[in-house]
Amino acid sequence: MTSKVYKTAQGKSVDLGTIMLQNEHVRAVGNMNVNARGDIIDSGNKVIETKNRQIQKQNAQTTNVSSATVHTSTRAAKRAQAAQTTDPEIVDVPVDTPLPDVPVDTIVTAPAPVADIPTSGGGLAAAIARSKIVKQEKEKTAREMQQSKPGVRKI
Repeated sequence: MTSKVYKTAQGKSVDLGTIMLQNEHVRAVGNMNVNARGDIIDSGNKVIETKNRQIQKQNAQTTNVSSATVHTSTRAAKRAQAAQTTDPEIVDVPVDTPLPDVPVDTIVTAPAPVADIPTSGGGLAAAIARSKIVKQEKEKTAREMQQSKPGVRKI
């Protein structure tokens, strides 16, 4: 017995739970070709794919089975990337280590090239890296677009 028992205005009790259970194999109203349970059905009301199977397929698609490590920050991702490179000049230095006293003229910092940032996959760190590259431009009005066209405007 279900807990969906309601009293009508005339005092009669209606058990909607049993009504729902009795009619779960009836075609639902609409254009989705499903029954009341959510199973996909054909034109003859035969079940093609059950709701449980649909959920299993959806979970299988959304499950991440990648063996790659997921970094918790961009700093950790950059450290891991620096550790993987074979360049002998790159040294993995902890963040809290103070920098040695070097004249300002000898310190050269270059921004990371855009090609090094992964474009797909990579988890949270890659998503954060992609979000830092966004370039916004002000949209032009119709008049500004018309004025920017080359050639004769009026005869």
